[in-house]
Amino acid sequence: MYGDFKYTKDFTHFQYANPNAPKGGTFKQATIGSFDSLNPFIVKGNAATGIGMIYDSLLKQSSDEPFTGYGLIASSVKVADDFSSVSFNINPQAIFHDGVKIEASDVKFSFDLLIEKGAPHFRSYYAGVKEVVIDSSSQVTFHFTEIGNRELPLIIGQLPILPEHFWSDKDFSKTDLIIPTGSGAYRIQSFKAGKRITYELVSDYWAKDLPVNKGLYNFEKMIFDYYRDDGVALKLSSLALLIIV
Repeated sequence: MYGDFKYTKDFTHFQYANPNAPKGGTFKQATIGSFDSLNPFIVKGNAATGIGMIYDSLLKQSSDEPFTGYGLIASSVKVADDFSSVSFNINPQAIFHDGVKIEASDVKFSFDLLIEKGAPHFRSYYAGVKEVVIDSSSQVTFHFTEIGNRELPLIIGQLPILPEHFWSDKDFSKTDLIIPTGSGAYRIQSFKAGKRITYELVSDYWAKDLPVNKGLYNFEKMIFDYYRDDGVALKLSSLALLIIV
């Protein structure tokens, strides 16, 4: 946001991540309530806990540095000198879980979809964007309504990228349990509506060796069990710990 970076161009991993961390095992945790949707971007329904893990964004922020974004789906970024626009070049290795390549058109599609059919906060969050232009299959530029806004390029960098080929023939605003396609480190393995959802680590995750991800996403499975009551969840969790001990 202010031109200074903690990590240089040739950094290999964030300092708080262990690049040699072993992978495997299952992480299970309790969550309260229920879910009837696998779409976290709309108002309708209750989206499953952890569903955001299946999506990647253009940039990724490190946990030990404020107001700085590093390339994820975007391999490089160009911000106008007066902060009136920002251009993102798409990493040529970036793919969705079904193997389809991520392109600039998916970025524009994601932005337009969230503005038109997403939750109302997206319209206010991205209100500073005047126009989105596809420069090529691998580059997209966001033009802003004002100049000098240093935070807006970072805000755009947080945009979750959705696959146009998956959503183009579906009703994005409808609450349902169709398993969506993402590009993140995890994907949905199985679920029981309102009771449990299990995510599995994508073994061939396209970005697993990028510096922003090295040493992260080490559990093979992430399971969220739903409970109606905090007390019941606490008792069952305590019982599980006693059994393990």
